[in-house]
Amino acid sequence: MNSNLVRQRFTYKDLLLRKLSYAVVSSIFSQLVILSFYVFLTNIDVFHPLKWIFSSLGMLTSFSTLLFLIPFLTIIFGQSLICAKDYVIKSSYCSTRFQKFIATFSIHNLILSLLHITVGAALTWLFLSVPGGKYRSLIEDCNEKVYCLNEGAFFLVLSGFWTGFYFFVKIYIAEKNLSFPVIHQRKFLQLKSHLINLIKDSIIQSFWPSLYFVILYYIQGKSLTESFRAIFGLLEFEQKPSVFIYIDLWFFSALYYFNMNLMRFYFNLFLTEPVQFPLVRNQNENLTLQESITNYDWPIVQNLACLDLHLLAQWSNLRRQVFFTLSNPGGHPHNWNSLVENTLRLIKEYTDLLNKTIDVPEKKINTPIVQAPLIQSPDRFRNLRNMALYDQDYNFIEVSKPPLAKFSFSATVITKISEKFTNILEFVKLILGIKFLFGELPQANVRKCLANGHLIIWASQGIADIVSASLTEDKFGVVQKDLPAIITSLVSLKQSLEKLNKVPALTRKMVGYDDFNYQMKGAVTAAVKRSLFNICRTFEAYMQDIPLSKDIAQYLQVHIICKA
Repeated sequence: MNSNLVRQRFTYKDLLLRKLSYAVVSSIFSQLVILSFYVFLTNIDVFHPLKWIFSSLGMLTSFSTLLFLIPFLTIIFGQSLICAKDYVIKSSYCSTRFQKFIATFSIHNLILSLLHITVGAALTWLFLSVPGGKYRSLIEDCNEKVYCLNEGAFFLVLSGFWTGFYFFVKIYIAEKNLSFPVIHQRKFLQLKSHLINLIKDSIIQSFWPSLYFVILYYIQGKSLTESFRAIFGLLEFEQKPSVFIYIDLWFFSALYYFNMNLMRFYFNLFLTEPVQFPLVRNQNENLTLQESITNYDWPIVQNLACLDLHLLAQWSNLRRQVFFTLSNPGGHPHNWNSLVENTLRLIKEYTDLLNKTIDVPEKKINTPIVQAPLIQSPDRFRNLRNMALYDQDYNFIEVSKPPLAKFSFSATVITKISEKFTNILEFVKLILGIKFLFGELPQANVRKCLANGHLIIWASQGIADIVSASLTEDKFGVVQKDLPAIITSLVSLKQSLEKLNKVPALTRKMVGYDDFNYQMKGAVTAAVKRSLFNICRTFEAYMQDIPLSKDIAQYLQVHIICKA
């Protein structure tokens, strides 16, 4: 498995640029392959195979084809570069609907939307023009000096604009996450295993935008056609498009979806490819595994570092030995100290974010304490009745009551006015939509935590596997000194994850089994529990010697079945 990993000796930007360049080049090359396959398929001639092959090759290598290909591939190249930013740059967190609205209509998304729309029309125009046919051009010669509009070609090119817009709004904005495979295979095997699913999904996904376009064109198509003819001075073409043009519409929509899904697949294929990070810094290397674990500026690098930690902890005995060695001279475990410090920092920050978003502070109810006016007697005669009270004016006792009653009345009135004002303000916010736009979305922070669940899955299992291997491989015992901190951090994280079961939006009754947040919650909880169980099973005979707090030891006994 290690033979499939890629050894990198670059900076973070060099690493990402290499991966992204592979994805962009593969996407452009795939466009050429698809176009070549389409040309060979449309010019098929079984009875004259040589003529079929040479005519197709001549069509692909002609000067007119190059004129069509150059602008199309340029647009694809620009689109790929801009789309790449969404996969490698740290995305901004939107906790309110207003922030989501601003992020949706950002300059970056506006440029991407224009590129998607342009690619949709350019793709249809390219595949109509290169092989030829009755829809090869928007304009047809009616007479010597008069030109007509080919309504069928206009219909299909216009559908390309709509398909690009629909894909961007419906799919691209909503889905930008990378999916790391459970078992990493060679790239050709991954492409081979996903190709059929990509084709099938593209055909299914393109059905609805095709249907919507037919409905929209039926409502506004005539006015659009007349306006286009009036602008360019064209006449109506006598030959009307046949019913089979709807099949062509669905085909080109599916072709666009397939190209876009294939481009996203390439990004996922190359960016999620495992990387072996250096474990020791030297002059030629500016990135190490230990520092990359907490690299929040480049999330994809952080994911790859945690994945590398998980893989080396399981499969690489030689790389594990680096953490068990001491520096020479000095005899200090710098490699291990750096790893455990950054890993525990990642786990602690994740735990703190969970606690901050899940725990709701209880409202303290302040009950007013009414103290009656008491006249104390001297301590010497505490049990005797003070007869001197009857010798004084009786109004002395009554005079002390009005200020208290007045104070209590004023406080009550102020409290009621404050509550009334708060209710009116909340009502105004509700009416004007202020709370709807600027109020924090429910469980938004929890979803943000679960989106980064892969980091905790790999980091917790990786550090636990290294700790378990240290019992037989760590000759100097550099790991054992950090066992209490590691176990305590994992237990704290496990306790915070258990609170997610109380979140209504993450219960099985509210969501389905295929919900991403529900699945990630179960995966992270299972990974942390497995990590604790792995450590407890390995050090079961020595758990009494590990200085753990009473609460941690009791938790391990009850929940992990560990004799701590």
